[in-house]
Order: sequence, then structure tokens, then C-alpha cells
Amino acid sequence: MQQLFQTDETFTSLAFEIQDLMNVDVIIANDEGIIVACTRNERLNQFHEGAYLCFKKRQEMVMTKDLSEKMVGVKEGIMIPLMIEQVPVGVLGITGDPKVVNLYAPVARKLSELYLTNAITQITHDKKIESLELFIYDWLHDNLSEQQILERSKYLQIDLKKYRQVISMRFPYKTEGFTLKELEELKKRWNRNRDTLIVRWGQGKVVLLDEGAHKEDLKQRLNPFIQKIQDEFEHKVFVGIGQALDYTEITTSFKQAEYACFIAHKEGRVVFEEELRFEIIQYELEDRLIEKFLERTISPILKEKNLLATLDCWLENNMSIQKTSEMLQIHKNTLYYRLGKISTLTGLDVDKVDHIVLLYMSNRFLKNSSRR
Repeated sequence: MQQLFQTDETFTSLAFEIQDLMNVDVIIANDEGIIVACTRNERLNQFHEGAYLCFKKRQEMVMTKDLSEKMVGVKEGIMIPLMIEQVPVGVLGITGDPKVVNLYAPVARKLSELYLTNAITQITHDKKIESLELFIYDWLHDNLSEQQILERSKYLQIDLKKYRQVISMRFPYKTEGFTLKELEELKKRWNRNRDTLIVRWGQGKVVLLDEGAHKEDLKQRLNPFIQKIQDEFEHKVFVGIGQALDYTEITTSFKQAEYACFIAHKEGRVVFEEELRFEIIQYELEDRLIEKFLERTISPILKEKNLLATLDCWLENNMSIQKTSEMLQIHKNTLYYRLGKISTLTGLDVDKVDHIVLLYMSNRFLKNSSRR
């Protein structure tokens, strides 16, 4: 039980809670009789012989004036063993006239044990979340054998077969990781009686493991969720969704979600991996290769804003002369002239399919480049 208290912060908080309630000086000692928390700093880290004996005997001890003169580190008062589930976790000492402070003993004991029980419950809960996050990290990164996955999921009481789809969410302007309280708020906003797992994934990022849903159903859930989260956290969120697969292929869904989230951040929208086509090429290529491709295709018209706008509009309108001229509010002959000039300058014929493909790719690359 004692190992749950990794630091003395819980004991310190308890000491001051009792002082505020009863207006008395308080110490709390560990199993070795060392004072680990107190309301008077000069006693911190000192040995208290009375606390040591109290812990060993597991019973209250009155520190009389006589004992305070004979025992090391002792002042008048009362020592109370703190027991949780019949296990001693420390000793509470109340300083003062034993006849007076003894009146506080029953209340102080009850308050302390309730306080520590709640603290243990919270610590246990936090540790379970940390264990869950470590397991999910190892599972999604394929770091575990099948046997290890089964054993750890059983220990954490997780039904693996429920989880078929991964959703990655990034809050790029959140400079710190999510607190457990914020994580709980996210779960409340998303779960709605579902068993979705939501875990922290580094600074400003969370990963959701869901049972999988039809794309349109998922969109209906995502839109209000994203709006609420952005309002609450005051951060924009980018979302990438992997495909719903069998739970044995969850690592694939995770990789898809991560890639889709990367593209969502680039393009400022929710991205389903199954929608990706051109982006698979676009974001895998190094910037220098894209630059080289642009140099060999449309570099001659990079400074011609009218021609670039014409090319983009023409491609967006599926190369329709009628729609493009209407959109640009120019005569058809003017459009033909501009397209001819594009062909002349780039050496790419707007009447040839393979050349149109090159123009399309160049235009797409350029639209996502800082050169535009």
C-alpha cells in the first residue's frame, strides 16, 4: 500500500487539511519514524521515536510531557496509526496538551483515512490509465507478441475484438500534453455509452480506438464533437481516420490514421485515409523532388499570374472551355489564347492526355507549395 505514495505531496496536503479544520499543529511520519509532512517546517525529515513505535504497535499512543523529555524528536500530543484496509501507511501526530488533542483523535483518524482512501483510489486510477496508454502504444506499434497482447489486455480488462478503427487527433497549438482531467473531458464528449479508448499520444495529440462505423455515421459524430472540443480547449483540431479493419489489423488502421492526420494538418480538414489518392504521392515526396518537377514542367509560367490562374480554373472545371471562360469572365478566344501560351511556354500540349496529367500534378504541387 505504501508504494502508492510516490511522493509526500499527499501527506503534506492531509496535514494542512487537518490543521485548517482543527487549528492544531500536525506531523505525519513514515514507517521508519521520519517526519515526511508537517505544518511546521523545522520538524521536517526529523526522526520521531513515538511515531516509530506507534507504527510498529499499530495503536494510538499518548505523548505525555514525561515521554517528550525521554524520547527522540517527541513533543506532547497524540500519535495515531493511519490504517487503510488494515494496512498501516503512516502515523498522524497532533501536537498539544494530550487531554485536549485527544478529543480530536477520532475525527482526525476518520478524516485522514477517508482522505487517503480517496487519494489511493485516484492514484490507482491514474496508474491504470498510464498502464493502458503504455499497452496501447506497444500494441499499435506492433511491439508485442500475440500472447503478450492477450495477457495485458486481460489484465486491463479490455475486449480487443471491439476495436477496429483508429482516429488520430492533433491540437497543434496546445503546447503541453493533455492532463488526465482534460482526457476525461474528451471521453465524456465522445463516448456516449461506447467503449472507445482514448489515450494521450505526446504533446497536443490523442489517439482513439473505436469499434468502427460507417463513414457517414462517423462524420455525423465528428462534426459536433470537433466543434465542442475547439470551443472548449480553444485550439483547432485536425483529425485523421484509418479504415475499419479486423482488430488483428489495428496497427494498419493506426498507420493510416497517423498519415491521414498529417494530411489533415496540411490541408485543414478532416481526412479519411480511404479518400486519399493524389496525397499519397504528394506528401511522400521530398520538397527538392517537387521543386525539380516544377522546374521541368510549369516553371516558365510561375511569374505569369494570369496563366497560373487560368490553368488552375481550367483543371478545376474538368477542362471545360465554357465553364472556365464563365468562371474567369473572359471570352472563349481569350481562354484559347492563354491555353496556347501555356503550351508554348511549358512545352506541354493541353490537347494531350499525358501532358495534361503533368500539368495537373504540377498545379496540385504548386497549390500546396509556399511558392504560390
